Amino acid sequence: MGGQRNLSLSQARRVALAAQGLSKGRKEQAVTARKIATAISGIAQLQIDSVNVVRRAHYMPMFARLGSYDTGILDQLLAKPRSPITEYWAHEASVVSSELIQDLRVWQRRTWVDRSDGFSAEQLELSDRVLDYLSENPGSSARQISRALDVAPVQEKSHWGWNWNDTKFVTESLFAQAKILSLGRNSQFERRYALAADVVGEQGEVDTPHRQEALARLVARAMDALGIATAHCVAEYFRLPMRAAKEELARQAHDGHVEEVAVTGISEPCYLQAGTKIPRKVDHDLRLLSPFDSMVFNRRRLEMFFGFEYRIEIYVPEKLRRYGYYVFPMLYGEEFVGRVDLKADRAKSVLHAKQVHYEPGIDAGIEPELRAELDRLARWLDLGEVKIGL
Repeated sequence: MGGQRNLSLSQARRVALAAQGLSKGRKEQAVTARKIATAISGIAQLQIDSVNVVRRAHYMPMFARLGSYDTGILDQLLAKPRSPITEYWAHEASVVSSELIQDLRVWQRRTWVDRSDGFSAEQLELSDRVLDYLSENPGSSARQISRALDVAPVQEKSHWGWNWNDTKFVTESLFAQAKILSLGRNSQFERRYALAADVVGEQGEVDTPHRQEALARLVARAMDALGIATAHCVAEYFRLPMRAAKEELARQAHDGHVEEVAVTGISEPCYLQAGTKIPRKVDHDLRLLSPFDSMVFNRRRLEMFFGFEYRIEIYVPEKLRRYGYYVFPMLYGEEFVGRVDLKADRAKSVLHAKQVHYEPGIDAGIEPELRAELDRLARWLDLGEVKIGL
């Protein structure tokens, strides 16, 4: 421990933001498919969520990092066979780098998704039929498969979110096993399933990787995306078991791939990628990060490194919410300076910032920066007006 480096909290923040692609100001220039794929590769995943209060969650991180862009380009990348990105389980359901699929498959532990161990003979037979159907009809949704294979709809609809028929159980299980993957989603936000080999090519046909090798690669990619992290941060990024992630970090530190450092104000050991250069500054480009952005989805990390307490309040009764329904943290330079409750009112063509809350001690002089970002976001959303306040 005698040679351990000490970093200030400011240095740690700059490293973390640079790793997430949030340290340089956005430029008003065309955003190409290559730029999008490169940005996603850097952070390894875009979390997917069905909430569409502003825009689907997986579209928002690229706006925060690259500025206004054509979401159709991202859709085309996801619908393209052998694309560098596709969908799988990571932190949650996510757009991920295709090369990570097999490693994630080894370590994902979502038994509530893959029910195949308890399948009946009829469901096992349906699994084979689904695979045969998709070999001839790639890009089909579960509903389309059900109609084609004449699978009955579910009869019991008492549960608000889990009224799955057998096709849905089978496709979710095959997807969790990475036997089938997704060629993007349709206009109803349903996965368009295809055989894994048709989605990611030869990567979909490889043998199961060794668990330890897969773990080493996932820990390394998490460290790439995080820049600086505790063991908990690394484990949480891809939902890896804490003990396994901690042991692998120790191995990588011993081998010199990562460096154990101390960060002022953080009691836990932190890890830094070997050879990391600490940025001298972070550009003051005010950004609004969606609740599912990879910079903020680990709330414990956000509070530890940035002193910013954040909770999503979608499921909190309206009377008990502190900040609003769909609240975007506000990043300015290397600080989280506030939060904004946003809603895109498409019928009225209004981006509504229903509530704006600044952190204690934040100068109101940044309000023009917020207004400029809201205007930029409204233009990207094709909304004609910004309204601030209830």
